[in-house]
Amino acid sequence: MIVVYDKRTNELVGVAMEVIDNGTSRQPTLEELYPDRDRSNLGFLHVKDSPKYALHPDRWQAKFDESGTPVGIERRPTPLRLYLATDAIDTDGDDLPELIADGQSKATITVEVKYARGDLFTEELTLNFKTTGGALSARRVTTNTGQATVELTSSLETVSVTVEVSAEGATSSSLGFEFMPRKQ
Repeated sequence: MIVVYDKRTNELVGVAMEVIDNGTSRQPTLEELYPDRDRSNLGFLHVKDSPKYALHPDRWQAKFDESGTPVGIERRPTPLRLYLATDAIDTDGDDLPELIADGQSKATITVEVKYARGDLFTEELTLNFKTTGGALSARRVTTNTGQATVELTSSLETVSVTVEVSAEGATSSSLGFEFMPRKQ
């Protein structure tokens, strides 16, 4: 089996089994597989036949030794996951926690950074926060414990807002809120 990868990203581009040419089995060439493509950024490896590379090419990447020589295929690293929670309460059952729209009410937002298997990521990581309304106590927080908190302060407007957190190498996550008028 030939596995074709992009030299710039190590991502798999495609795979091909052996071809039969005049009754003889052989490996295809890059020119045959990609006749209309710039092949200067393509590399290839010969590996043992396996359908997993063809069925899920996004899960695999080219593996290189210390000198940069391709030596095989390896599973792509799974992105970190960011989990958001808040101490604000959903009082009307719409799955959006509420804050009073008084410009002073606050909610604590807690972020946990985890590997796909669920363990906390305890290396240094900078988290970037943004919101569509209200004010955040911080836009960037660096953590090495796998946890961080920020505060969201409501605005005077009665609106729905979204707080999003992102980080390099992580899948972003968001949490919705409602800024509600004070009940009379």
